[in-house]
Amino acid sequence: MFVSELPGHRVTTLTREHASAVADVVREMELSYFGRSETNPPEIVGILKAPELRGTQGTAGVWSQGRLVAVLLAYDALEHEQALFLDVFVRLDGDRRHIIDRLLLAARAYAGSLSPDDDCWLKSDNFAGDTLMADALAADGYQQHREYLRMRIDFTEPPVVPSLPPGLHASPMTDADWPAIHTVLTRAFRDHYDSHPLPLDLFQQGLDRAVNDMQMWRLIYDGADLVGVRISSTRYAPHGLGYVDSLGVLPQYRGRGIATYLLREAFVMDQGAGMMGTALHCDATNLTGATRLYEAVGLREDQRYTAWRARIGHPAR
Repeated sequence: MFVSELPGHRVTTLTREHASAVADVVREMELSYFGRSETNPPEIVGILKAPELRGTQGTAGVWSQGRLVAVLLAYDALEHEQALFLDVFVRLDGDRRHIIDRLLLAARAYAGSLSPDDDCWLKSDNFAGDTLMADALAADGYQQHREYLRMRIDFTEPPVVPSLPPGLHASPMTDADWPAIHTVLTRAFRDHYDSHPLPLDLFQQGLDRAVNDMQMWRLIYDGADLVGVRISSTRYAPHGLGYVDSLGVLPQYRGRGIATYLLREAFVMDQGAGMMGTALHCDATNLTGATRLYEAVGLREDQRYTAWRARIGHPAR
């Protein structure tokens, strides 16, 4: 545990047994800033299994009178991205700013212990409107560098059943398809901001099968060549919402309607599974024009986040 103490509170590591308590903290923040929340314990269980958390080493829970009041998750991506990613969730009551400051300080020390040469980034984000968190990040030397969205469509009427572009065919996913899926998504996201391709084994680990339903994944082929991929997830299913975890089309096949087909088919499949809508996350400033594509098929901004980063070795100003 890298957060050793916090006066007036008890600090522990977090395990999947704490999933409901963690979900309660996240939901409180999402309801306050977004007006709704689909965060649920099964989703948190999947998150806490992430290998980047180094078991429980990268977790910290802050408790007050038996109630979880703050969560810090530090994901070690130093080997492939030279970064430590932080999720910081702190309830809206009590001495919130003090707790945030102490957690950010502990995260700096943890990053320094993992990267003694100081050659790494600390990266985090905050919900749009959470000015206290933004002020704390800025005071600790972080700078804003990106905006991210969650977009969603609600099924107020039956989704349009799509037609596959001529000359292409669709197929479900099998275990034999992992290498080809990895290749397509790596190439599809190569030009995205801050892209860091992962080796196949880590790529597979990241797509936790507890929340990613392979039966609802879709592969698009041109002959024998895989050219497009959609990875669907049950991440928000307990709240009646489907989720597109990842969607990628090879650059030379863009503009042919493949992404539109994959999205519209996801809507049809999600409604058929009893979902009330579908959501996805995206970079608000994506240079491929993905946001415009999502809006064209009916997705609308639902949540907004600001991404921050600080270089280890640069003291807070």
